[in-house]
Amino acid sequence: MIKKVKKNTFKNFFIHIEKEEAWLNHMCKKGYALQEISDGYYVFEASTPSRYIYRIEFLKQEVFQKEKDEYVALMQELKVEKVASNKRWHYFRRDASLGEFEIYSDIDSQIEHYQRINFIWYILAFIFIYSGISQVFLFRDIHTFEMILNTVFVIIGIFFLILGFPLTKKIHALKKRKNLFQ
Repeated sequence: MIKKVKKNTFKNFFIHIEKEEAWLNHMCKKGYALQEISDGYYVFEASTPSRYIYRIEFLKQEVFQKEKDEYVALMQELKVEKVASNKRWHYFRRDASLGEFEIYSDIDSQIEHYQRINFIWYILAFIFIYSGISQVFLFRDIHTFEMILNTVFVIIGIFFLILGFPLTKKIHALKKRKNLFQ
């Protein structure tokens, strides 16, 4: 049996990666194993409940196809299967009978992972806020539509800043924890 679930991919891909992982693992506990992700739909197949453990990874931008293939091959050696991918997001699973697995097993890799995501938030925040306020500094007449549009840009930029703050706090907490162990 195939089950298709429509999810807000923007929300899942960027805002709450841990919640998305938990949701995928919960679906698996109910007997639905992720098969693919396509056009905002998560496609599940009937499976033995709790058969797999799912993990999600956000790969680096500069990773070339050869490096991605090598990484996937390394994961396969660890008996981890790549189930789906969407741009830089990659979904992995491993048979639960083999035990837990973590993609980011050390603090440095966790920090790097969250920094990659956070970099996107802050770049987007800068772009939108800069676009919104730059018109003000051109010292020309701004029409109502432009004012509304610029205000919307600033609000969107602030939204991205708000999304970045919790990850920044998480990064700082991980760095603090790392320093405790050194």
